[in-house]
Amino acid sequence: MSLTELEGGPLELHVERRFLRRRDSLAIRDLPGFVRGRHRIPSELGVAAERFIHELGNPLIASEIATIYANAKRSLGLRRGQIIQASADGGGNLDAPQFRYLIEIGQDRSDPSQAAWRRELRLLVAPSGLPPEFDAMFPRPLDELVVPFSGPSLTRVQLFDLVVERLEDFAESCGGEVDEREVEGRARLIGREGSRIEFDIERGELGLRVHGYEGALALLSEAGRRFPGLSG
Repeated sequence: MSLTELEGGPLELHVERRFLRRRDSLAIRDLPGFVRGRHRIPSELGVAAERFIHELGNPLIASEIATIYANAKRSLGLRRGQIIQASADGGGNLDAPQFRYLIEIGQDRSDPSQAAWRRELRLLVAPSGLPPEFDAMFPRPLDELVVPFSGPSLTRVQLFDLVVERLEDFAESCGGEVDEREVEGRARLIGREGSRIEFDIERGELGLRVHGYEGALALLSEAGRRFPGLSG
């Protein structure tokens, strides 16, 4: 399936703004620093629970940013003045000439007892300009390619209908199963081998996961092979 077929009509993919992402969810009780018998597991969403998760997650965020900083200096030959790093409650980021990295933790909106991690990586240079060991710099490999999209002339319902139609076309030609979640504004195609294409209507994002491929360079390369032009 080509990039042109994936778009079709008024649906426009903004490949120049693509980025890599990883989202994980884990039980709050499994975060380092949580003490059974002293700490309580939140039973509902709230500011206090969010602050508690930030408190538990801050040391992990600082450690991960420090690790990436050291790896970037070594692997990319950077000097201290070329890297900007920062962290605050529940989040941190690192900026280098070649990339920008963001990490955040918060309460999982779908389960108050879970913490949700979000990591994002934006490349500022072509993948060909990065060393082969680039992905080893990051403690958690990125596993999703995200491409913003828009359908400016469509209503939310029309856009959802168009997205589902495109995925159904894909399923007929390549196989797989379409999962519609109209209330959430999400539609996805799960391939037979476990790969996934998902449209998030509210965010205007197309997410692509390819079974067996993790890391920015590997994922971009395979996405470009399967969908010419999708990886930019």
